Amino acid sequence: MAALASGSALSTDGPAQRGRETVLHVTLEEVDGPLTVESPAFAKPLLLKPKRFHEGKDGSHYTDVAGMVLCDIAPGTYVVELKRDGEKEPLDSLDLTVTPEMDAANREFCASPRGYGEAVDRTSETAPDEDEADDEAAGGVTTAQLAVAVAATAALSAALTAIATYLVVRRRR
Repeated sequence: MAALASGSALSTDGPAQRGRETVLHVTLEEVDGPLTVESPAFAKPLLLKPKRFHEGKDGSHYTDVAGMVLCDIAPGTYVVELKRDGEKEPLDSLDLTVTPEMDAANREFCASPRGYGEAVDRTSETAPDEDEADDEAAGGVTTAQLAVAVAATAALSAALTAIATYLVVRRRR
């Protein structure tokens, strides 16, 4: 692992497999803007917004992020860098080991004709941030809540139309 830059730390729980996400832990003393985690081993750079970080008991800020490891990358060691958005010099870096071993599900995924765009869209690197859950707690409306409201409004409208039709037909008789 590289030397820490102003109290930053980038770590992982161990080696990574091709065709699978690897979780990275990011800890900073201060978060003053967007950050990216980049590696040639990942399908795309990972964006970390400041509101994604949680404050620890010691005053530091931390979060986890998952990067999708490319299927066609050779097993070996790859540099992962934590950078301030738009800067070239990393705050911190680590060496990520990609193992030659693959679980059966990873081999199946890597052998499938699906593209990385489809796979990455289903992974946590693009999944809703935990801060969206915080928005819900603050009174925001989720997509699911909006869908329920639309369905309820449609059902109510259909019921009122049926009642009005019944009353018009009954009055004519």
